[in-house]
Amino acid sequence: MFASAFVVMRAQYEAALRGVWALYSATDRQIEWLSSRLDSDAEQAAKSLPSASIMLDALAKVLNAKVPYDAFLEFKGSAWPALNSYVHGGIHPLGRMVEGYPLELITGSIKISNGLAMIAAMQYCVLTGSQASSAFLAPTQRSKLCTQKVGREGSILSCQCPGSHRGDRGALR
Repeated sequence: MFASAFVVMRAQYEAALRGVWALYSATDRQIEWLSSRLDSDAEQAAKSLPSASIMLDALAKVLNAKVPYDAFLEFKGSAWPALNSYVHGGIHPLGRMVEGYPLELITGSIKISNGLAMIAAMQYCVLTGSQASSAFLAPTQRSKLCTQKVGREGSILSCQCPGSHRGDRGALR
């Protein structure tokens, strides 16, 4: 059950990344492909859409996208190999099936997922220009979400949030 959550987290990451990329970096033609009716032509055209790495490279060049870019880049640098392992049935899910899932890993993953949802919500505020939505989300963004730094092997390196997991050495694997 937990392994599926990590697969979904990678999909959540890619969906949030693609949404931010579409807002700041996609061409009109790429937006047309993303918003076209689903048929075999659209499916073929979608194969030309960029990978996560290429979307990140494009966002790196956009000053207004610095905050989500930094979050996406940090996440990709620390969690991508483990998430790929979950998606492709690699060693991480097999190892966790034997060793189990530490509570810190589960709670940290929920917080990361919440952070990705917050990025999507803040992009909603940007797209709509809704000051009310932005004002509503700001306190949650500042006080409730984890800003932990996760190391390459998945361990929590540091955290500035008020959560009870400070100092935990959980692992994203």
